[in-house]
Amino acid sequence: MKYFLKTFPALIFWGAFAYVVLQVPYPKSITAANYTQILPFLASLYLALVLTLNILFKNILFSASVCLGLIFILILKALDSLNIVTAILIIVATYLLAGYFWKTKRNLTKQPKIPKLQSLR
Repeated sequence: MKYFLKTFPALIFWGAFAYVVLQVPYPKSITAANYTQILPFLASLYLALVLTLNILFKNILFSASVCLGLIFILILKALDSLNIVTAILIIVATYLLAGYFWKTKRNLTKQPKIPKLQSLR
């Protein structure tokens, strides 16, 4: 049941991505595209990738960082602006951001263990 609860949202967003790809009309070029064509495509792709990588890595912030780097590379490649310098800069920035979130273990649901005061007798 726990595995199903993690895969179900990912499947929903992959379905949304497939719907966007099949139903939204294609622009003639990426520069001629408007927000109603680009935003649903990138948002559904980003969320589908984040939730899919979250199943593998079990860290939503790490998954979001990696997917953000992938989306930036995809956008630059579509605009034909991807070169070796921009690719290296995006890879380094993604590595630093993902590395920060990979090391931190956030304990947001459990309360920290605070030692109780003892009575002085």
